[in-house]
Amino acid sequence: MKRLYYITDQINYAEHISEELTKNGIDSHHIHVLSKNESGVVTHHLNGPNLFERVDFIRGALNGLVVGMLIGIVSLFIGRFVMDFGFSGIAQVAMLCLMMLFGSWVGGLVGFSRENAHIRRFHAQIEKGRHLMMIDVNAKEERLVHRIIEHLNEAQYGGEDEHVLV
Repeated sequence: MKRLYYITDQINYAEHISEELTKNGIDSHHIHVLSKNESGVVTHHLNGPNLFERVDFIRGALNGLVVGMLIGIVSLFIGRFVMDFGFSGIAQVAMLCLMMLFGSWVGGLVGFSRENAHIRRFHAQIEKGRHLMMIDVNAKEERLVHRIIEHLNEAQYGGEDEHVLV
């Protein structure tokens, strides 16, 4: 799936676009609106993004996993070849797993404090009061969505991301 981004100036436009897309076969669960006005998103019956779409938890946890693995490998090499400690195979695997787990945990915590990398580019516009529409589509629906939104002329195209997990 692909995620299409559109920026609109008014929450009413986002609601109208969402209604038109739903009428034309786009599942309403695939349409999300990120806005500074979160109560407006709710009162206009729009879907807001979930927590994982707002923050970089998954990216942070994966980065932490890799860093933890590298630290674990370096620690095992230092322990074995520099300090001449003899670890059994089970102890080595356990230490590596612990370092990876700890790295994922710390990376996840860091990721919760950061804005999602995919929507970071729209931060300034959202802060100015504009509304970001995120529409998840497959290849067959993409042209339809572009055509409908261009016809309505209520939002500007903001880009797209490949391989969105739904």
